[in-house]
Amino acid sequence: MPRSGELRRSRPRADGESLPAFARVQLTAVIVILAWGVLAFGAVYPWGYLPLAAACALTGALALASRRVRDAVPRAVLLALAALVAAGLLQELRLPIDLIRRVSPASAALLAQYDLTFALPGVAHALTIDPGRTWTGLGLLVCLGLFWMGLTGWLDDRRSMRLVQAVVAIGFVVALLAIGLAGNHSGKVYGLWQPRSAAAPFGPFVNRNHYAGWMLMSTLAGFGYLCALLTEAGQMGVRSLRQRLIWLSTSAGSRLIMIGIALSVMTLSVLLSMSRAGIMCLALGLAAIAALRAKRTAGRWARTAVIAGVLLFGVSVVSSVGADTLATRFGTWRDASLDGRVSAWRDAGVLVRDFPLTGTGLNTFGVAMLFYQTTHLSELYVEAHNDYLQLAAEGGLLLGVPALALLFFTSTAVRRRFQESAPTSPARWVRAGAVAGLLAAGLQEAGDFSLQMPGTAALFCVLAAIALHRQTGVATT
Repeated sequence: MPRSGELRRSRPRADGESLPAFARVQLTAVIVILAWGVLAFGAVYPWGYLPLAAACALTGALALASRRVRDAVPRAVLLALAALVAAGLLQELRLPIDLIRRVSPASAALLAQYDLTFALPGVAHALTIDPGRTWTGLGLLVCLGLFWMGLTGWLDDRRSMRLVQAVVAIGFVVALLAIGLAGNHSGKVYGLWQPRSAAAPFGPFVNRNHYAGWMLMSTLAGFGYLCALLTEAGQMGVRSLRQRLIWLSTSAGSRLIMIGIALSVMTLSVLLSMSRAGIMCLALGLAAIAALRAKRTAGRWARTAVIAGVLLFGVSVVSSVGADTLATRFGTWRDASLDGRVSAWRDAGVLVRDFPLTGTGLNTFGVAMLFYQTTHLSELYVEAHNDYLQLAAEGGLLLGVPALALLFFTSTAVRRRFQESAPTSPARWVRAGAVAGLLAAGLQEAGDFSLQMPGTAALFCVLAAIALHRQTGVATT
């Protein structure tokens, strides 16, 4: 038994051990991808997403070249992802016009107006109304899919903790940048770049909602890591006030303080973005993590302390922004932004009805709106502001069925990973934070399209890999 005031010795920290040289190179590559994705305006323009896609594909493919990595990837998830890509390729399959009329009458009617060659005799056409745009969407899907699968097999508990550390570090820098630019009202990204369409820039993104989508994922993943650090402190015997003060002077304690400061700044930046959906999704994610932490904490006083700490954190952050400012923002739901979304949803619903089997083609919503948009005609709806509705419109049952299968098998595999891990494992909290980030982002997509930003999608893949990776020491089944 340790003497009073001493901390129990424990095995080395999972994220404090050195990684092999090649693993450090791989980790650095992932960090560079994430940093480029967020700082290059979310990689929304070709000069941003083309190098991002190439780097993701190369990183994922190199990881999958190892048999050990391939064996660590759940086969059901891999097959479902392959089926989704195959469905996208089927949309590129060139068919006789008469067959297209039978399979998708609405496609034939739209192509007769959009593609002048469609009326020529003997001409074949793809099921998608715009093969070029669908090839772009498919290319990004394949590259990001390789990235996700490669990371899933390559990650272990130690690498996951290192990776989340890096995500928080990037998020902290981005948050400082966004807060520093918050007073810039020029309508330009970084105060220099004028977006090609009407936007509300915040930080490095052309739209505050997209900023909030990236930041809420990284923040929630960071809070999971914070819980992991607190769990490790508890396992080291940090109990009394004196022991806690001593522990805070150690490298582990300093890391906890720095992570706490970074997460406070990141949370503050989401509130300053004034993205209503982003703020609500972040609040729900933090509440879920806090509730889980309180449930896992032994002792009534300890649970009360967790809840009180979360409430104090929320009050302090809201006070920094201004409760009146937030109340005013949330009190104006019926504005032009909401009206535009409702109109886009209504027109997208018509697309789903007219293209039930094959959809209009991946990444072709904006083209279809040239003929289906009925309101706000001064600007074209390139996105549906609801990614689930847009996938249904662009993919129909052809893409919808494998997408649902991918969601089901991924959820099942993540649940199995939680069952395999020990309840007291710090890495379990890192996985929980990643899942909270994924769920929050998924909820935001019901009213936005942040995941259509390739840089945000790359972060989503990283969190999905952390959620899905095999626990250290658990055999593959």
